[in-house]
Amino acid sequence: MGTFRTPQLQLFHSVLELAKNISQYQENILQEFSISHEQLNILITLHYDSCESSLSLLEIQERMVLSTTNTSRLVDKLKDKNLVERKVNQKNRRKVKIRITDNGINIVTKAVENIKNSSERIKSEISDSEAINLNQTISEINELILDWH
Repeated sequence: MGTFRTPQLQLFHSVLELAKNISQYQENILQEFSISHEQLNILITLHYDSCESSLSLLEIQERMVLSTTNTSRLVDKLKDKNLVERKVNQKNRRKVKIRITDNGINIVTKAVENIKNSSERIKSEISDSEAINLNQTISEINELILDWH
């Protein structure tokens, strides 16, 4: 048990450490593309999750569970990198649609492929039954935390 008073505290610490390590690992993969994980999520939403060719900021926000200001800021950064375009509705200038560019599609395709390739190692190291058990435990912890609110 080490320096933790209970195995539950050690588990909680381990889960937090795992989340931090996964985040850092993904940041390292995305560093090549000069985008953040949140920016990648927006690109994925625009490329894979949209039935239309573009989405409004509100639609992106709803799918990303981000605040409007944060979504707008992230989209602005993607626009500066020529990964998305803003299309203003000529009849109602307040309506703006965001569309992924060919450069954005190229980056999201490569980034997702890199993440998939790197996750293959995890698949080879952790059996299906281990993954199922870990998922169940993590889900239980998440439910407990949600119940605290």
